[in-house]
Amino acid sequence: MAACLLGPAAVLVCLPAISAPTAAGSPGDIRQWHFQVLLDGKPIGEHDFTVTGRAGEVQVESRAHFRVKALFIPLYGYDHQDHELWRGGCLEQIDAHTDDNGKELAVHGHLAGNAFEVRGPQGEGVLPACVKSFAYWDESFLAAHRLLNAQTGKYEAVTATRLGNGRIRVDGRDIEAEHYSLTGAKMSIDLWYSPRGEWLALETQTEQGRTLRYEMR
Repeated sequence: MAACLLGPAAVLVCLPAISAPTAAGSPGDIRQWHFQVLLDGKPIGEHDFTVTGRAGEVQVESRAHFRVKALFIPLYGYDHQDHELWRGGCLEQIDAHTDDNGKELAVHGHLAGNAFEVRGPQGEGVLPACVKSFAYWDESFLAAHRLLNAQTGKYEAVTATRLGNGRIRVDGRDIEAEHYSLTGAKMSIDLWYSPRGEWLALETQTEQGRTLRYEMR
């Protein structure tokens, strides 16, 4: 997802305690991430994720809301809603809607036999049967070479690189984290995960060279 700010759907991109996300075990497990979104260190909104696992089937709800102002004058607004259904580690259905500063974008896709059919702002397409989106909540998505952008409907080529271990400040505490870089044709996103694979933070540069960061709250 590459919007004017991130965009979060590719982020978009993206989830109270630091240990809130837990691995799904029994049917019906619910994991939630609540992120404060910062632009150059200043709060501009939030992005929340709810992932419900049920015996091999996972449903994902994502909501983002950003507002950028200067001297109390609104400069930019962004709202994103995304519902996804996953089975066996593959995306089975997606319904996403984005209001990118007044520009309405919709992406719909579903598994149809041995292919994934998708309809987005640039038209319709047929993808392989096992498609993944920018599922930051599941660290294993970093192994994919292409990801479906929930904002644009594009099937984007990506490369993930592990940058090593370090410490990151989360919820007022410094904790150990694994650092990754996810790059594509028009994006570069830094991601941090706990040693248990829990998503902790995200950071990227906007097209204007500003820093957009997700911090858990």
